[in-house]
Amino acid sequence: MRILILAMLLAASPPVLAQSSWLTVDAAAYRLLKPSMPAARLDAAPNTAPVVLVEVPSSELSQVARLLHQKLGHCGGFMLHADQASARRSLAQGAAAPLAGLVRPSYVIANQAKVTPLLVGMNAKQIARTIAGLSAFPDRFYTSTHGARASEWLRQGWAATGARHGGVLVETFAHTGFPQGSVIATIAGTDLADEVVVIGAHLDSINAMDATGSAQAPGADDDASGVAGLSEVLRVISESNYRPRRTIKLIAYAAEEVGLRGSQELARAFRQAGIQVVGVLQLDMINYKGAEKDIYLLNDYSSADQNTFLRKLIAAYLPGLSVGSDSCGYACSDHASWHAEGYPASMPFESSLAQANPHIHSKNDTFASSGGQAVHALKFARLAAAFVIELGSSTP
Repeated sequence: MRILILAMLLAASPPVLAQSSWLTVDAAAYRLLKPSMPAARLDAAPNTAPVVLVEVPSSELSQVARLLHQKLGHCGGFMLHADQASARRSLAQGAAAPLAGLVRPSYVIANQAKVTPLLVGMNAKQIARTIAGLSAFPDRFYTSTHGARASEWLRQGWAATGARHGGVLVETFAHTGFPQGSVIATIAGTDLADEVVVIGAHLDSINAMDATGSAQAPGADDDASGVAGLSEVLRVISESNYRPRRTIKLIAYAAEEVGLRGSQELARAFRQAGIQVVGVLQLDMINYKGAEKDIYLLNDYSSADQNTFLRKLIAAYLPGLSVGSDSCGYACSDHASWHAEGYPASMPFESSLAQANPHIHSKNDTFASSGGQAVHALKFARLAAAFVIELGSSTP
């Protein structure tokens, strides 16, 4: 699906802003930015395209993130690009064509003997412990000391968990320009090791009332819950000593809240290296049940075939759960970074967007505000485990 359409460039462009940053946003986000940020310069007309290119002063990036989080009510909402040229390439090409020779999974469910015991062993209390641990940091903002410390805390925890397996490598991916690193746990595949399955969540948090990143932002649901879901998947894989055919990577991304910066850098690096990523799943907010159905699959900026596969997984392994669908708009979470690079990506969400957790991006996004338990999050962790084991074990 083509997700970005190149609009007509304005005939007369104002002077380039000093120390500029280039963003792609949808038209709704641009309409929010323009009155509040008169220095912003439009590079493509918002009335002719769903996604447009905007130049803003680099000093105002935190203000952009704060404003869009306040008004749009969801994560992300924009992508930050390295420079004007790369931003224009992104706008012009839309979603990249699939990588040459990209493996297309069969999406056949054939590994019940591996999946079912692991799902039985998953535990909401374990997920709750990780949510509590991450949300105990005053904030996890990508430029803050606390954000960097949270990354190291998670790395150490994943390393201790992975040591039970013996074949898990846990490392920090250092990003340029900010101290928070992305944490990556890799379980090497056996005979299909060059093919990769990714499940991810974002590590950072933000308080939309503060542009400096110094305000309290526990981020228990957004997105300590998703990281905790990954942690539980890693725990049961490690304790069962599961050995996948394909390589599995669990990634806790840095800097999602400020333009998907961590996941963009990683997805772009995978694409440039020609890595065969056969499927990507994002867990972003999984512990607040605000709507009637259990799991909502986001149908924009995602793979329709992979979403159908997720429905099959839910029917096979979580048959008591109800499934809905919704749309979350442009760049609402890290799955969009992989989709933009041509990889199949999906994001199951905790509720409909209209009934999502009202406490996110504030000091009130605490574990208590999600009920002080992780029963809802357990559903998503089990879905992620089924996804990664079925794809990790399946025949090409």
